[in-house]
Amino acid sequence: MAKIIDTDCETCEKRTTDCCKNCFQEHKHNVFECLNIEQLDFLMEKKQRIQYNTGETIIKQNTASTHVVCIKEGLAKVYIEGSKGKNLIVRLIGNGDFITGGGLFNGNVQNFTISAITPVLCCLIDSSKLAKLFSENNEFAIELVRHHTRRNNELVRQMVNLTQKYMPGRVADTLLYLKNEIFKINPFTAPLTRQDLADMSNMTKESFVRILQQFKESKLLKTKGNKFDIINESSLLSISKNG
Repeated sequence: MAKIIDTDCETCEKRTTDCCKNCFQEHKHNVFECLNIEQLDFLMEKKQRIQYNTGETIIKQNTASTHVVCIKEGLAKVYIEGSKGKNLIVRLIGNGDFITGGGLFNGNVQNFTISAITPVLCCLIDSSKLAKLFSENNEFAIELVRHHTRRNNELVRQMVNLTQKYMPGRVADTLLYLKNEIFKINPFTAPLTRQDLADMSNMTKESFVRILQQFKESKLLKTKGNKFDIINESSLLSISKNG
């Protein structure tokens, strides 16, 4: 079961500006950069630090959007729950990622489910605090809208690729995404099931495994369990481009 560790991490108890910023997001798209120390303290007040075990649900689709999530450690999947048990994984999130679940500007209803792939340590922040700062700080409002626009644009591009590309192009996209955007190393070990990988590629597990075997036979990559070694990235890029 998910475990509430405490309301404030040890470094946040010092109430330093850098600590507050790093608790939300540490990469280049830090939407909280423009908040002053008082606003950061307001946002940090009563936040919860929670440890989720592998497989546990962090956010549930179609539930009330009461919190935003900042991943401190671990890896989680963001997915749309379809009919007949069919899921579509739209992205993976890891250390430093910040996600609202899509409900902040859309009727306070979560549009996605988020569940832990590995043990996940995250901070939950009251989304009403974000809404208040949105109305008080124009610069922050612009950055938050930009953040959502980027995510929506990424989602649109992904939906186009998943509906217009043939299956080999979708599998190539999934492998390149894992290598270049998630793990950023080659070879890499992905703590994902073959069903997860199929859900990322919008196909059945059987189809994904078949195409993966074709890639292996064509000497594009090597696999052993959850370890992937891409040995011909240029060919995978060509397959991705041509669909």
